[in-house]
Amino acid sequence: MRTLTSKLADIQPETLLVGVDLAEENVAVAITYEARQVGRIRFGHNRDGYDRFLDWLEEMKGRVGAREVLVGMEPTNHYWQLLAAELERRGIAYRLVNPYTVKKHREGDQLDRAKNDQRDGFTIADLLRTGKFTFTQRQVGRYAELRGYSSRYHQLKRQIARTKIQLRQAVAQTFPEVGEAFKELTGQTAVAMLQKQAAAHQIGQQSETAFLQAVRADYQGSRFQWKKLGQAYELAQNSVGLVETEALQLAIGGHLQLLKLLEAQMATVCAALLDTFLALPEAKAFLSLGIGAVSAALLLAEIGDPAAFSNARQLVKLAGIQPSPNQSGKKTNSPTPISRKGRPRLRAILYFACLRLVQTDEAFAAYYHHLQGRPQNPLTKMQALLVLMHKLLHIAWSLIRHHTTYDPARWRLAGS
Repeated sequence: MRTLTSKLADIQPETLLVGVDLAEENVAVAITYEARQVGRIRFGHNRDGYDRFLDWLEEMKGRVGAREVLVGMEPTNHYWQLLAAELERRGIAYRLVNPYTVKKHREGDQLDRAKNDQRDGFTIADLLRTGKFTFTQRQVGRYAELRGYSSRYHQLKRQIARTKIQLRQAVAQTFPEVGEAFKELTGQTAVAMLQKQAAAHQIGQQSETAFLQAVRADYQGSRFQWKKLGQAYELAQNSVGLVETEALQLAIGGHLQLLKLLEAQMATVCAALLDTFLALPEAKAFLSLGIGAVSAALLLAEIGDPAAFSNARQLVKLAGIQPSPNQSGKKTNSPTPISRKGRPRLRAILYFACLRLVQTDEAFAAYYHHLQGRPQNPLTKMQALLVLMHKLLHIAWSLIRHHTTYDPARWRLAGS
């Protein structure tokens, strides 16, 4: 963990500081150690643009007599990885600055809150000068692939959830009572019905036999739910669903097709995610935690290459679950303050993993109940889970460091 003092020690008077405001067309601003602006340039994300930028860096170094260059940028879009990869190939150091810090620093310097690309570039360079940056580097190799599969997994998960909501909203207009027969609208029998028979008023106009045969013809599966479908037919007789349903039926069919496509993509992504995860040396240790293969892969994807960390406290900070008091005088905003300045996905994975471990792992369950029932300073359920999230990261770090697997008996003694 680098302190501000150690960061400032890396910034020498002979260092050229360059802030890059990333966009389709980037703006780079170069300043000296004394915050004197010496040049700026616009360049694109292509070979010609990058070559122009690198030649400009050499020109700026010669102009001010700098021995080295330090480039800063915000990790706010995909462009930073392209530029970072190019800088790595050329052996040029770069650092990332927090977008929120850039915004507040710029507003503090400019009370009119004016914003333009040049001003942002200067602000980023000035933050480098004052040591307000991180040493975060982009993932490479299999860790980069694992992170990519993880990102796609979460994107698909959101898309599937959103599509299911849209499906339910459309069905609620054509046949609002159908939930009494089918709790889950994406089951095979429910899908076979909804593809063409989502309107209750149309179902009510058919005989039950004709309705069942029509749905059976569209069914793809092994266990056709005749009883539930018969219940749906009875419900349709007195439904309050809309009569104008042609557009809604079309929308429902589209949602079902999209769900099928998204779920197929999810299966492909999960397979690739697990294949990449199992090829990494940390896989055996993470799988021994008993949190499920996909959860273990997602956990490692958020952490990245463990070689980038020197202790478990850095993992805790990465997750944003370290204590972070929020007090003013006698007022405290939260009885369990955490920073929440790390990776939200990592926090979510840890939270659900600990919920599972409390149910399946004796060591975690014993420690969880001990924290809530101890005589002095007993914790609430949420506070106890936060402690378990800390514990899980420390255990994961220990397993990686010592190249071993999880032993519940050992960790029960350590935690109780």
